[in-house]
Amino acid sequence: MDNNIVIVIANIISIISCTIMVLTGLIKSKNRILAVQCVQFTLMGISHYLLGGMGGVVATIVSILRNLVFFKFKITVPLKLLFIALSVGLSLGTVTLNPITWLPILATSLFTWVLDSEDIIKFKNVMILTVCMWFVYDAYHLNFVSAAFDAFTIVSTSYSVWSIRKERKAGDNK
Repeated sequence: MDNNIVIVIANIISIISCTIMVLTGLIKSKNRILAVQCVQFTLMGISHYLLGGMGGVVATIVSILRNLVFFKFKITVPLKLLFIALSVGLSLGTVTLNPITWLPILATSLFTWVLDSEDIIKFKNVMILTVCMWFVYDAYHLNFVSAAFDAFTIVSTSYSVWSIRKERKAGDNK
C-alpha cells in the first residue's frame, strides 16, 4: 500500500481516537473512564503501528493493561513498578535506539508513577511534560492529528495549572 495512504488512514484512526479521548473528559465514573480509555488506546496503538511507531504501540498496550488492572486493584508502588518494568521490558525487544522512539515509554512510565498523586499541580505538571513527549513523538511519526491534540492538551492543561495557582494565591492573600 502507498505510504501516503497509510499516513492518511493512520491519521483518520487518530481522529477517532482523539475524539474519544476528548469525550472521555465528560465521563464521571472512574471505571467508565478507564474502559473508554482502553478503546481509545487500542485505536491509538493501531495508528502508531501503521506509522511504524513501536514505542507508541508498546506504551498503549501497557496503558490498556494498567487500566484493566486498576479496574480491580488499588494503585500501589509495586504495581506502578511492575507496569514501568513491563514498558521498558517490552520496549527493549521492539523499539530502536533512537531517543525519540523511547519518549512514549518514558511518558507512560512517568504518568503511571504519578497516577495516584493527590497534588493536582504535580499531576498536571507531569501531564504537561508527558504530553510534550508525545507531541514530539507524534510529530516525528507524522501522526499530525495526535500532535495537534497533544498541543491543545498542553495549552489547556497549562492554563488549568495557571488558574489553580492563581486561585490559591488569591486565597492566600485573604
